[in-house]
Amino acid sequence: MASLFVNAATPYDLVINNGRVIDPESQLDAVRSLGIREGKIVAISADPLKAERSIDATGLIVSPGFINLHSHSVAEPGYRLELLDGVTTVLELEAGSFPIARFGHQLGNAPLTHFGASVGHAWIRMQVIDPEALSELGRSGRLDMSGPTFTQPANPEELAQIRALLEQELIAGGLGIGLLLDYMTRAVTEAERDMIFSVAARFGVPVFVHVRRGVDGDPAGLEEVMAVAERFGAPLHICHLNASAMSGVDYWLDQIDAARERGLDVTTEIFPWTAGSAAISSDVFSRNWREIFAIDYGDVQWAETGEWLTEETFTAFRAIRPDGQTMHHYIREEWNRRAIVRPHVMVASDAMPLTSYERKVVPNGAGTSTRVLGQFVREEKLLSLSDAIARLSWLPAQRMEAFASDFRTKGRIQLGADADLAIFDANRVAARADYAHPFLAPVGMQYVVVAGTITVRDGVLADEVGAGSKLTNSIGGK
Repeated sequence: MASLFVNAATPYDLVINNGRVIDPESQLDAVRSLGIREGKIVAISADPLKAERSIDATGLIVSPGFINLHSHSVAEPGYRLELLDGVTTVLELEAGSFPIARFGHQLGNAPLTHFGASVGHAWIRMQVIDPEALSELGRSGRLDMSGPTFTQPANPEELAQIRALLEQELIAGGLGIGLLLDYMTRAVTEAERDMIFSVAARFGVPVFVHVRRGVDGDPAGLEEVMAVAERFGAPLHICHLNASAMSGVDYWLDQIDAARERGLDVTTEIFPWTAGSAAISSDVFSRNWREIFAIDYGDVQWAETGEWLTEETFTAFRAIRPDGQTMHHYIREEWNRRAIVRPHVMVASDAMPLTSYERKVVPNGAGTSTRVLGQFVREEKLLSLSDAIARLSWLPAQRMEAFASDFRTKGRIQLGADADLAIFDANRVAARADYAHPFLAPVGMQYVVVAGTITVRDGVLADEVGAGSKLTNSIGGK
């Protein structure tokens, strides 16, 4: 990161004084004051600084703003919950979006956070194979995952169209390719899968993949995508490893470590929660899902009401509300604990779409970062504070920066870095949201700064115009 000289007479737009500044990359961990001008950190001082606008961070941690690689809630009001959780960059990389040019339009001209998306293979597939379903999704927001997009193999002409649109959207700025393999186990053939990885390799962008899921611990889905990524030389990111590996988290991470040693560019993430969430029409619920997850009907909730299901209500909802979301409780805390301490494992929320507080969703969007900081750092002491911050900020920035240059100045507190900051009380920070109360804001996240603008003050949203921006790749998207 280039150093900047700052004239002492030059005023700052904002100063943050006397906080414990933690920068995982440089390993700075000391009481410092920050001077911010035009959205950048332009001074790091052992002495307090002066400006008309200031934050007294005495007794607080000043961390790089968190970068969430995996959120399906880059929309109002969902992304506001992530902001209260310290997230300054919200990315939709697993499912992605199409068309990229339209992504985030609902956030307006002054978004509260930075945001971006991968190219959504599923939505391109829908455009080619079932365009009326894509129109219906745009009109109503309802997604029936039992349609031909998710069940029907593409013919050669359709494959050519899918490839052309993937390339078009990467040129338009997509942050990699999002691949929902587990939702299309019968639909995506080897030829289509290989085509996707070949396109990613050509553009030098990752495939962010939800692997095909087998019975608890079965590594076949992981082995499939790593073998293809190695064959084509494509970067690879495994989404929510704990949810896919289940009791096999150690073996899966051993395989990823071995692949990294062989030179494969592969990364992964977990979320610190104990339930998955998927549409009730998802492919996995047409298979031996009770054996796969080692659960039964009584372990599944209807997300929007919290109702626990029976075989009869499960079957009825699949027939009358195929777009409805479930919460299936199968992830064990011990799997999360074993995964989160492994080197290079990042944290992401996998927050579900939230466009209204009238329908419940999983609590991931309201408390993933603060759950890690409160539970795994302070209470269980599994991670140091700096290590946890790295998994929430610096490691995600590293994952992205090779093909998206905006991330080279994110996830860090250094001269010239973006002034995206999470400022919290390490002794209090905690998630309050749970499966019964998914919208409760955390405690202890005192301030959040996005591009030099205070967006959270004293734990609540500030009345300021947002300073977030849309992030695209630096290959063809600028």
